[in-house]
Amino acid sequence: MGLLIIAIVTLLFMLTRRLWGRFTGTPLPQITARPGSGFLTRLGKSRTRPVNPPPKPRTASSARPARHDCDVLVVGAGPSGLMTAALLVRQGVRVCVVDANAGPATESRAFAVQARTIELFRGIGLAEELLERGVVTTGIRFHIRGRQAGGLDFDRAKAATTPYQFILMAPQSEVEEVLLQDLARHGVTVRRGMRLTELNQTEDAVTAVIGERTITAQYVVGADGAHSTVRRQLGLSFDGDKYGQRYLLADCKVEWPLDHAHFRVFMNRDRIGLFLPLKGAETSRVMVTDFGDSGADFDLGILQAELRRAMNLPVTLSAPIWTSRYQVHLRGVDDYRRGRGFLVGDAAHIHSPAGGQGMNTGLHDAANLAWKLAAAINDDVDLLDTYSAERHPAGVRLLKFTDRLYRVAAGLRGWQAWLRDTAGPFLIGRMSAAPIPHRKSFHRLSQLSLGYRPSEINVNELLYSLKGPLAGQRVPDARINDREQVFDLLQGYQLHVIALSRKHLTATEITEHTTALNQLGVTSHLVARVEARPDGRVHRADSAQVFEHYGLTEPDSQALYVIRPDGHVAWRCDELDFEACQRFLATVRSPATRQIQAA
Repeated sequence: MGLLIIAIVTLLFMLTRRLWGRFTGTPLPQITARPGSGFLTRLGKSRTRPVNPPPKPRTASSARPARHDCDVLVVGAGPSGLMTAALLVRQGVRVCVVDANAGPATESRAFAVQARTIELFRGIGLAEELLERGVVTTGIRFHIRGRQAGGLDFDRAKAATTPYQFILMAPQSEVEEVLLQDLARHGVTVRRGMRLTELNQTEDAVTAVIGERTITAQYVVGADGAHSTVRRQLGLSFDGDKYGQRYLLADCKVEWPLDHAHFRVFMNRDRIGLFLPLKGAETSRVMVTDFGDSGADFDLGILQAELRRAMNLPVTLSAPIWTSRYQVHLRGVDDYRRGRGFLVGDAAHIHSPAGGQGMNTGLHDAANLAWKLAAAINDDVDLLDTYSAERHPAGVRLLKFTDRLYRVAAGLRGWQAWLRDTAGPFLIGRMSAAPIPHRKSFHRLSQLSLGYRPSEINVNELLYSLKGPLAGQRVPDARINDREQVFDLLQGYQLHVIALSRKHLTATEITEHTTALNQLGVTSHLVARVEARPDGRVHRADSAQVFEHYGLTEPDSQALYVIRPDGHVAWRCDELDFEACQRFLATVRSPATRQIQAA
């Protein structure tokens, strides 16, 4: 009878988890039963896939034949395209970057760099350079009819898994400049004034007609924005529509009674205004609902008048650097891949600027795609279908999220706007007083909570605990000792293996584990407590935080993690099973390449 009750409870638990996953749209962990528990395994829990047939042998001296002008042609030199190229060159991939414009963007355009994006820049050694070009803002303040109603304070977010508990206000032009300089250091120059007019595919190549020149490559990445030529040439639809509202925006000097350090949202009936700090009192971004003729010219005086109505404050604008009229769209493709062509950034999805998600999402499209392209080119390992399988759902969630934010803040009219303005101060005030909204809002806006569903490249081999990151989820930072954090180890946009041992290791065990890690052929790290004096082969864990963040809950817990180049968990095993780890690595990296690296 007892066994029957246990079985029924287990089944109900599994069913509830599946229904919850479908209802919330968030990935659920796969749980692999402990060895010998075949009943749970048959309920559909994950097992390591069989090792793929070995790829064609390659040797260290066998360079790829130069049958193409480059391995990957990147069309578009915005943030997404530049990041794609920067990550590919780190994987030894030959890249061509072309752009139709005569020069890089000088306007700020996108403005918010989220925590997850700064983590990506840190992984390739560019975080400090990026941080020097932006303004740190630790929250968002909401104003209704000119009065501050409350806001989000990211100091209260309790986001111990990231070093970047803020939004970085860094204009798109500065982000592009960081990436352009990085590409120049790697010998890659963007070819300007080159517009794609035709794109054709064969079984093993793409051919692009760009001006009077023809470029051949193994793959093409369309990073050419909302009006993407690559998307049209690939035959991918871009479904959606535009919102009814238009906006005026400017980067200029703002004089007003408030400070220049906080991101502020102003709501006043059918108007919305935004203030974004860029360079202190010198330059700020302002944005306001546009009620004028869409075809008529406007000047800073018109924008100033509309902004005063939205803010209900005395505000004076001067010294404009850039002004524009902006129409908000909500569109997305239904597939990020067509044959040898791929889309990243605005070429795949455009939406309202609510939440500051757009540029960040495009950069993470690039991070998800680049290592998979490199695996196909360098290792003959085909992971390319997983790109759209992972990023398309993320894009759909992004569109829904920004649409909800936009409709509440800016999409209300008439009595609905009156109700928002009347009840808003009370509701926002109560929200500001509670701790949970600050934490949940930061994790959602920062994209720290974004993860991918279990799949052939996101595998939970063996779980004794549901704490810590599961397969497909983002890797958290954590303190190891007074000198090292986990993110210090995960450098270079490459596969990493981390072996964790809360159990104190002897010198013999350290030798055994180090030898096993070296045989994996990828960059590996042993993070552990030790019985004796410090050992140079071990990152000595003086802090319990690294174990707590990675799910090692018991005093003798151990675990192995394979970390993807884009900072997500590829594989997890709550034992130091190096043979199982080797089997998994064979699915994402060719044995020949691993032997070359190990040598």
